[in-house]
Amino acid sequence: MTKIFFTVSILSLLSAVQTLDIRCYACTTIDANAMLSEISDPNWLRWLENVRYVPFSQKCIDYFEVDQALRDGVRSNECSNGVCMKMIFQEKNGISHVWRSCIPNAKEQIRSDCTKITSGEGNLEVCTCDGNLCNIGTTRNWLIGVLLAFAFLLLK
Repeated sequence: MTKIFFTVSILSLLSAVQTLDIRCYACTTIDANAMLSEISDPNWLRWLENVRYVPFSQKCIDYFEVDQALRDGVRSNECSNGVCMKMIFQEKNGISHVWRSCIPNAKEQIRSDCTKITSGEGNLEVCTCDGNLCNIGTTRNWLIGVLLAFAFLLLK
């Protein structure tokens, strides 16, 4: 009887934890006005206008150091039933722009993944994740995490 109670308690706790909202880092190194003035597609424009609502910080770079970033105005915001996002645009001249934020109400529609697009303007990479403050990492850190998880499964 104790085992059943313990198992039901653990399952209830896990189910409650999964329904909790997560938090995501919110910041950008993008000059929103300059970027938005160059966008003509209304769908992209509507989505990218959200970059106006996160703090601008040079500490929001790809190699993110939490303590320095938070002192520079980076926030961690609640992400209601959503996923965290990190977008990196690297221009052909090597200059990178980063945007970290939440995509609310997207937990059921967007899975944790990275997508890379290359064009004549540069490279765009968008990564999403569904863990608390998970949009901290660089692409390499996420890849290391996936590889470690895969190795762990193979060793079982």
